[in-house]
Amino acid sequence: VTDTALIGTLDKATIEPSRLMTTEAIEKAVLFALTVPANVCPLEISVINQQTPWKVPIIPYQQQHPK
Repeated sequence: VTDTALIGTLDKATIEPSRLMTTEAIEKAVLFALTVPANVCPLEISVINQQTPWKVPIIPYQQQHPK
């Protein structure tokens, strides 16, 4: 959840402000993801890992590539 005016309707919900992402943090993450090769996108890997029910990430962040 981002820390913007869009979450004003969630006032009644229990939200920890420390867990909200600032728009600047999202901007930095997206800009970083755009600077790496298309086949090694850390943002995409983290989204895939968050959306899976497994305890261990399906796609490891550190990968071994042949020389």
